[in-house]
Amino acid sequence: MNSGAKFLTGALLLSAAMSSPAMARDHWDELGCQSVGFLGDRDVIKIGRREGRFKAIKLNVSGNAVHIMDLKVVYANGAPDDIQVRSEIREGGETRPLDLRGRERAIDRVELVYRAKPNFHGKARVCVSGLQ
Repeated sequence: MNSGAKFLTGALLLSAAMSSPAMARDHWDELGCQSVGFLGDRDVIKIGRREGRFKAIKLNVSGNAVHIMDLKVVYANGAPDDIQVRSEIREGGETRPLDLRGRERAIDRVELVYRAKPNFHGKARVCVSGLQ
């Protein structure tokens, strides 16, 4: 193999390695969690400036299915962002990444209105994760 072919082979291998799923995964930080009751529940997950700036958030659900009725992100400057979720997330599931308005934003808090699915599976837990 000549040096040009070796270089091309090496470049192709490096390109394939960098596009692998392990390299392409985003890093999500858990920002906070809340327990969810069977009746309509309203909770605030306080984030604060110390956590940094985020491009997107997602919700993770465990313990039971949860119906999200309203999701509002309040940024550090006080500006609210009503994010359309309004759906049921099954136990063990998560939302798609929910993009935040503007560029990377500092989050003060996340306000949730939700309820767990009324069944015998027990209480649900919702966690918010942020993509930096």
